[in-house]
Amino acid sequence: MSRNILFVTSQMYPFVTGTMGIFNYSLPKKLAELGWDARVIVPRIRNVHRDYPEITEEVAQLFLPMGERLIACRVVSCLVDSVTVYLIDAPDYFDRPNLYGYEDEAERFGLFCKAVLAALPLLAFKPQLLHLQDWHTGLIPMLMETKHAGDPFYEDIQTLLTIHNLGYQGIFDRDYAALLDLQWEDWVDSGAAYYDQINFMKAGILHADAITTVSPSYAKEIATKQYGSTLEEAIQSRSEHLFGVLCGLDLQINDPSTDSRLHVTYDADTLERKAMNKAALQQALGFPIRAEIPVLSLFSRLKTEKGLDLVVNAMDDLMRMDVQFVIVSNGDDIYEDFFREAALRYPDRFAFVLYDNDFAYQAYAGSDMFLMPSGYEPCGIGQLIALRYGAVPIVRQVGGLSDSIQPFDEQTGEGNGFVFKPYFAKVMLYTIRKAIEAFHRPDSWRTVVQNGMREDHSWNKYTKQYADVYERVLNR
Repeated sequence: MSRNILFVTSQMYPFVTGTMGIFNYSLPKKLAELGWDARVIVPRIRNVHRDYPEITEEVAQLFLPMGERLIACRVVSCLVDSVTVYLIDAPDYFDRPNLYGYEDEAERFGLFCKAVLAALPLLAFKPQLLHLQDWHTGLIPMLMETKHAGDPFYEDIQTLLTIHNLGYQGIFDRDYAALLDLQWEDWVDSGAAYYDQINFMKAGILHADAITTVSPSYAKEIATKQYGSTLEEAIQSRSEHLFGVLCGLDLQINDPSTDSRLHVTYDADTLERKAMNKAALQQALGFPIRAEIPVLSLFSRLKTEKGLDLVVNAMDDLMRMDVQFVIVSNGDDIYEDFFREAALRYPDRFAFVLYDNDFAYQAYAGSDMFLMPSGYEPCGIGQLIALRYGAVPIVRQVGGLSDSIQPFDEQTGEGNGFVFKPYFAKVMLYTIRKAIEAFHRPDSWRTVVQNGMREDHSWNKYTKQYADVYERVLNR
């Protein structure tokens, strides 16, 4: 018998290219291969969703109270690569240029949660499980247990919350509670109150039937004070219902043997063609075209949590090494300004390029090494893409990086990258130096490159793990 699951999320690839968007595009497709009827529901954002395929159906018209206002919403649907996608079209809150970053986020995503629940009885599809994504959907289990308590339609629907990043929680003034069809006492009585405020993520953690994180290591880390972002006690209280499953790669998007964005395609057996991508990248960046110098790349957002303070502190020492370095990213102004200035000081060795998705893949293909020195990293997708494209990861041992990158041992030929743990620039530099030394031993380097390229980090591997978690939730 087919299982029905609805992914409830604020974003989905290809219209949002972040990790969570890719997650909500790739996993539903793979679940279909296992016999699941997996669909997605998202808010319809003006600029984000302007290129959606043609709307195939208007499913429902909703009128939802938000305080004294009545908000009109449409529920429409379309197909994205055979996956049915429902869109909550609420112009008052979502007909805006950007997905996030507004003062009324509590109202926006509170309305989205209410609209999803109001739409469910009107769909020609009843999910057995709602797979909720991050704080933006965390209100749904709490609403099901309060506003919709006793309603037979909702009683047999289970909820699973995936925490992509516990650092973002959706914390707002308690006065918003009434707008969200809840009383302040509901938050207090359930334990979801947060220092006299409401917290969407905490509500989801305490009320969802089960919780997953995007890596096994991150599931353990968020139960500690160091990584729990003040919610470690809530996480600890749900430990029996918490699972960690790595994100996978969608090989339709991430395959150097077919990727039309590259200078030339290649695979693990044709690394001489990867070298042609390296030369093309060096030329594009204005670097000397020299095969014997390793190219190191970094694509993380320019945020301190991504270890950018280590890179800043190490920059001058790094530029004294035999390496060419490119950052393809954007983020905090303080980092953008620093790296622009550094590019002027080291024009033959360092380049800073604002993020462009196509160019990023060309840089993956042209790089020998990939740097990811994160302070914390729930899963990380960059290191998996780097493995696939033959750019050997140099990572800090944290979160999903711990689960996906194993130190390379030249004696045994095992491992797929270079790893450090202490959060110090000197330790990172030492690890980069070790990678450069291995680069100059061609047989060893070919081994570590091919190890990574041949590993299976696709959704083929991890979809079954998610399906197993779903079955545990549905059969409990």
